[in-house]
Amino acid sequence: ALMASVSGVVYAQADVPAVRLFTKEGCTLCDKVRDVLRGVTDRAPHSLEAVDITDEDHAQWLAKYKYDIPVLHLDGAYWTKHRLTEEEALEALAEAGAGAFAARRGEPDAERLERRKEER
Repeated sequence: ALMASVSGVVYAQADVPAVRLFTKEGCTLCDKVRDVLRGVTDRAPHSLEAVDITDEDHAQWLAKYKYDIPVLHLDGAYWTKHRLTEEEALEALAEAGAGAFAARRGEPDAERLERRKEER
């Protein structure tokens, strides 16, 4: 049986930083990250969209992120992976709100790592 897709808008509002959570069914770390984000919405307004990496049309995200979810993007740029503290969330969302958020280093790319192993 195929797992149900968990893609979709979790919560939304206009003119606020947009967070995308790369996730899949049964990802408990993803649930923790979602809880942290939900907990700061009053202090750091943002929208949250879940992207299920196992969806057929999300194959490129599965290839990159399959070993690393949860992965977060903020306003279309790579933000962080695995875990998120309230402090980190508030800091990055404040940056994004001021138009000052830049992609963080360390974006996972499983496909590239696997290619590198084959080339050795």
